Amino acid sequence: MSPAHEEYDFVIIGGGTAGLVLANRLTENANISVLVLEAGTDRVQDKRVMIPGMSSALYDNEEFDWMFRSVPQEHLKGKVISYPRGKTVGGSSAINILGLVYPSQTSIDNWGKLGNEGWDWDRLSPYYRKFQTFHPPSEAAKESLGVNYIDQGIQGHAGPVHSSYPDFVNPLVKAWPKALENLGWPITGDPMSGNSIGGFSGPYTVDPRDRVRSHAGSAYYAPIAERPNLELATEVLVEKLMLEQDDTSGLVAKGVYFSRHYERTLVKARKEVILAAGVFQTPQLLELSGIGSREVLQQHGIEVALENTNVGENLQDHAMTGLCAEVKEGIPTGDLRRDPSFVAKAKELYEQQRTGPLTAGFPSFAFLPLAGWADDTNIEHLLKEHVSKYPNDKDTRPSSEAQAQCLRSIITSPHEASVQLCLATSQVHFDKSSYGDVFAVTEPESYAAILVSLPHPFSAGTVHIGSKDPAQLPIVDPRFMSHPLDAEILGRHVKALDQLLAAEPLAGLLKPGGKRLPAQSPLFAPDNSTDAGKRLEAAREHARTYIRSTSHPVGTCAMLPRDQGGVVDPRLRVYGVKGLRIVDASVFPMVPRGNIQSTVYAVAERAADFVKEEWRL
Repeated sequence: MSPAHEEYDFVIIGGGTAGLVLANRLTENANISVLVLEAGTDRVQDKRVMIPGMSSALYDNEEFDWMFRSVPQEHLKGKVISYPRGKTVGGSSAINILGLVYPSQTSIDNWGKLGNEGWDWDRLSPYYRKFQTFHPPSEAAKESLGVNYIDQGIQGHAGPVHSSYPDFVNPLVKAWPKALENLGWPITGDPMSGNSIGGFSGPYTVDPRDRVRSHAGSAYYAPIAERPNLELATEVLVEKLMLEQDDTSGLVAKGVYFSRHYERTLVKARKEVILAAGVFQTPQLLELSGIGSREVLQQHGIEVALENTNVGENLQDHAMTGLCAEVKEGIPTGDLRRDPSFVAKAKELYEQQRTGPLTAGFPSFAFLPLAGWADDTNIEHLLKEHVSKYPNDKDTRPSSEAQAQCLRSIITSPHEASVQLCLATSQVHFDKSSYGDVFAVTEPESYAAILVSLPHPFSAGTVHIGSKDPAQLPIVDPRFMSHPLDAEILGRHVKALDQLLAAEPLAGLLKPGGKRLPAQSPLFAPDNSTDAGKRLEAAREHARTYIRSTSHPVGTCAMLPRDQGGVVDPRLRVYGVKGLRIVDASVFPMVPRGNIQSTVYAVAERAADFVKEEWRL
């Protein structure tokens, strides 16, 4: 569908997680017109999107996924990092693995400490409730999942996105929180409170009434798609912004140039253009429009409209590694997908009863500190040795030192997580690059996988255009492990998996002497099995070799003071350009702990209130 008009009050670039929140909230006012420009197609009713257990079918599939790839990583022996990003109505919320994991209070409070007045947990936490409707688990599921921690008073009860717990509980999932409790790490409170640590079973974005995925497309857009003041144009290639120099206002965003089926169009915005194109394509569009580093723009023959060297910098992400352990015969895992009869039965259970493995997600998580869980050295000594090297000569972000101080306070606290663990009830191939290969069932045995990710990385990367052609994807360089402390922390948490795999009742489900993956990891070399020093070095090498992204990238148009690396102000308005706002994960100044979709929803809800306040809607 192409736009019906030449001008709208608001033009939103990106019909993903954040963009559709804004579209919904702004068109609550019948006098306000909104156009959403989306590159992908509307697949809200596609079963591959709707069925919770079908996520892996969406990755490396051009119908749903942008399929970003990084440049070869200098500190990872040239490894290329795969980044699935949603290319459909609903964006990445339509293709992710549905985990609804919340940040810590400290994660959000740190945003304010970096110079963003008005940003802290107390101000943002109401928006975590606003976007969702929480459905408590059944009594049977509550017992199986060990979720007696739920605080009903802090849940959302009237939001568009539905969150729930699976009724189909795998024995491995049931064992997870008990194993961590037996190690002395029970969950200390509802993770939604922002004040909890330990192992837990978390909710996912599934509507329990029909067991289908609840995402921005189905929750924020589909119910209001017929509003006469809202239009959604799909299969659109946005080329650049229309910018004009005004004698009184300076540089002003007036509209958007885009093409659809090779027909070029200009659509104008009476009030604002809102960029919600995501952490990679939002800075790309700024640079294509002449906003960014003079060096980058001139390299590609783009006239400089506004110089801001911060555009495309500060890319942060949760680097992840992990391992797989073979389970005993008879323990059901997702590896049974290799059996056509199992797949047929799973589909039958889902279609007829809305139960079975296709309703399950990844509910098993843990937030754990360095102190007491994984550290066998003096933390202060570790920090002194490595933080002194930060920032390094390749990290020129003005805010890097201030961010390092925030990270230091987290790493040294016994009440803050330096790792996020996740249990996957299937084999996961950490030695592969593309997501399709990562989740492929290539081994004949059945496995449980433990994913180990850094919630608070010291390393940061960049995203910049590689061409003035808007159809060409930008150059993504996360620079994983460029700060040495990341490998030190991640390695210690990999080493700590030994105690988790030996903890009951999880250990009782694993095959004695069973296989481990990746089989070639130095962790599984015979001479590294007992010596603590060799074990730690093997874990560090494992972390550097078998690393990938959790697909939680943020920060490339950071909300910071401009002289400290900022692209947008605390109201998410682009510095130096009137009528241009950014609302997506690119504005996060630091990546928070947890899966970022909850924070994208919350920030977008708050941004909608900003827009309404400023325009008195």
